[in-house]
Amino acid sequence: MAFVAAQRADARLSLWPAPRYIAEVFDGADEALAALDAVQGGLVSTGFQTLDWLTVFYEEMASSQRAMPRLVVVTDRRSGEVALILPLLIQKKRRQTVARFANLGVGGYGGPILGPAHTEGRRSIRRVWRSALRAMPDVDLIRLERMPAEIGDRPNPLLTRWGIANARCSASLLTIPESVDAYLNGLGKKYRKEVERCFRLWEKQGTPRFYRAETPEAAAHIHAVLEEQLAPRHGTTGSKRTFDDAAYRAFSERLAIDGSEAGLASLFALEANGEIAATLFGIVHENTFTLLHLGTSEAWSHLSPGRLAMIEAMKYFFARDVRRFDLGLGDHPFKHGFGVEPVPIYDLIVACDLASAPHAIYHRLKGRLPASARLKSVYRNLRSRFSR
Repeated sequence: MAFVAAQRADARLSLWPAPRYIAEVFDGADEALAALDAVQGGLVSTGFQTLDWLTVFYEEMASSQRAMPRLVVVTDRRSGEVALILPLLIQKKRRQTVARFANLGVGGYGGPILGPAHTEGRRSIRRVWRSALRAMPDVDLIRLERMPAEIGDRPNPLLTRWGIANARCSASLLTIPESVDAYLNGLGKKYRKEVERCFRLWEKQGTPRFYRAETPEAAAHIHAVLEEQLAPRHGTTGSKRTFDDAAYRAFSERLAIDGSEAGLASLFALEANGEIAATLFGIVHENTFTLLHLGTSEAWSHLSPGRLAMIEAMKYFFARDVRRFDLGLGDHPFKHGFGVEPVPIYDLIVACDLASAPHAIYHRLKGRLPASARLKSVYRNLRSRFSR
């Protein structure tokens, strides 16, 4: 009888449908990059989740932060097509294992890589997400931060998941539909006159020049000047002085050289009288230029060289059918003059166990409320309650 009961149980199990989506995990930079390279084709992502960006990031930044690269690939069992890819870093924070996007604050945005498999319905998105979570039983807390609402022209499926919250900063976007001159005229007479004055001052200098680094030697030289110009300032992508970190300097220089050859990164210099008055560094992806860093020389501040460099970059890219410009995260007076449109971005914070619940609650609240002693007190109470 026991044998017959076991046969009936096996029969019932065989009738239960297999999960539609399969998740595979690839740990370590070599395996993760090889897996991503193997599924190229039909993928959609921001510029910060491309193979070119992730190659430099995983090899230069991840090891310096004692973080393990991880790629989670979710595939549709029926079609064999990729549904979703999560390029992650796994870090130990005290007694927690935390999964984040491969970012560490040096890239503008986090986000999933979307594959050709159809996952637009809430039910299929829920199945894909569950498959990814089941594949990471070693993770206690998931922090997927700085996500745009759209990846390419497709809606970001992770924004439908429980645990989503507004990020504390926003993107700064502008589009130039007709021409750069028409765009500048639309900013108002006062702004246009000021721009014209700065251009006249610049053109009076000996050999005024704006150019893109086209060789590794030129990229290395301009990048060294960028480091000097940003030394007393903050980077556009974070609140700390990123160039104080030796690993970030190595990452940024390699991105400028290797990324330029791959068509991802662009590094520019604005010269006045033979000196570099401003440097501008960013990436181009899907007809959008995203600013990473803008450096200026105090000696040429009367020219507003940062503004001139940005306008010259717009002219350069507009001639190459790049009409959309992202001036980076955060709020800065420099961006206001360009008439940028603030666009919200989002964080997805998920606790995978009870002990991580206060951390998830705290980070969600932090995205909606200003930092305060009371908020920190609430967090400490939650942590002591759930971590027993």
